[in-house]
Amino acid sequence: MSEFKNENISFWSDSVELPSFSALEKDIETDVLVVGGGISGLMNAYQLAMRGHEVTVIEGNTVLSGTTAHTTARIMAQQGLLYGQISKQKDKDSARLYYDSQMEAIDEIESIVNKHDIDCDFRRVDGVIYAVYEDSIKDLEKEAEVYNDIGIDGALFKNELTLPFETKAELVMRNQAEYHPLKFLNGILEVLKEKGVKVYEETRGESADDDTLTTTEGINIKFNTLVIATHFPFLDFDGLYFNSFKISYGYGLVVTSSTPPSENLSLNGYDGASLSTRNIMNPNREQPTILYGGMGHMSYEMKDMTEQLKKLKLYADQKTTNEETLYAYRAQDLMTADSLPFIGHFDREHNNRFVATGFNKYGMTNGVLSSMIISDLIEGNNNRYTDLLSPHRNKGTFQQLKQHISNPMHVAESEAKNMMKQHPDITEVELDAGQGKVVSDGVTKKGVYRDEDACYVVDNRCTHMGCSLGWNQDDKTWDCPCHGSRFNYKGEVIEGPAVENLDSEIKNLKE
Repeated sequence: MSEFKNENISFWSDSVELPSFSALEKDIETDVLVVGGGISGLMNAYQLAMRGHEVTVIEGNTVLSGTTAHTTARIMAQQGLLYGQISKQKDKDSARLYYDSQMEAIDEIESIVNKHDIDCDFRRVDGVIYAVYEDSIKDLEKEAEVYNDIGIDGALFKNELTLPFETKAELVMRNQAEYHPLKFLNGILEVLKEKGVKVYEETRGESADDDTLTTTEGINIKFNTLVIATHFPFLDFDGLYFNSFKISYGYGLVVTSSTPPSENLSLNGYDGASLSTRNIMNPNREQPTILYGGMGHMSYEMKDMTEQLKKLKLYADQKTTNEETLYAYRAQDLMTADSLPFIGHFDREHNNRFVATGFNKYGMTNGVLSSMIISDLIEGNNNRYTDLLSPHRNKGTFQQLKQHISNPMHVAESEAKNMMKQHPDITEVELDAGQGKVVSDGVTKKGVYRDEDACYVVDNRCTHMGCSLGWNQDDKTWDCPCHGSRFNYKGEVIEGPAVENLDSEIKNLKE
């Protein structure tokens, strides 16, 4: 049992009541079909509905239950030391263009909030990247030079800001933002309802042939335009997306504190524990509430969730004087080779299929940006960000080659480690209710989970590409370290790219 109450329950989802939607039960036709019920899916539906299109949204689980609910919700154009990286990999014009795209997305969110009077705690803040070691100052200085060269509204300070902990330097980018993401998107859902947009939950896309998508239940949806806005594109083999991302896990902790940072600052650490820190408006607590994020690692490293949260709490307690831990969770993000998102045409064979993915931890801006770009592309309008963020762009020869070589190597390394592990025999394993474990079953491996009345036995191979699955005791899920697919203890898909459930059987313990 974890020491963290409300573990993997998001503050965002626990503080707003979202509507529920039925599953699709019969074949339908629609003008635009949006696959995905997170921020990018709903915002693409919003932009297209506002432009007069008939739109249908399908979501494999429940709307706003995935990564969008487990975010820090920092609406930032400041995304690490990215602008120096873009200037080096591409050029300074590209760096400025990306900055413009992020600021335009922030402005769009604010415009939508005002237009529809959405109460979502939106506020402008200054983004701050801070360094705690002297050796890191030179890196922030280089990024500050790029800010100056390309005209970013920001500046470097050296221990001049009033923060609740010591720093050596602070790189500020002005006029960023924060909000409550699910309050905002709940407002978007109300607009979609007014516009006649149909939303279906528990409806998972499995394949697409010409202008028809088929769900895992065999239901057909005929479309004129398809927008794939799932976290990981479910048609990943068609566009070779399965080898285009690294999967990053990050952790979040919501605490009350007597020494919070200023409400007009949103912080992100460059060195040391590299924690992000932001204030949360929480009327249920007298003391200020802070959200910490950090302790990230790649999926193939398979670190224990509770141990990572303990480390996060340890470092958070060194930053501010914290009282009560309210929520703790893990998030999953897709990282691209050049740190820019994939937004645009899904592949070169279909001019009516579009994709939005690979947001590199900044889905609040890029999810909204994707809706602005894709809606322009659908209507044949020019968008100045299209070439920069096209999934088919040149990502840099070295970065792209490194990604394509290292991904299979990490997969092979993960498989080798799993093959070397010794597991108890399925006939001898002993589990308490609520526990799961990988077991041996002859020459194969199985996953076993026990509840009060039954044992659920599942195949231990991911249905996406056959990687071995690991048991996540905290979430009670079977997780794939290769491409991020996740299955509940019954073997049902809860996160792609896998679309097929695991082979499973139930053994009743009362028989």
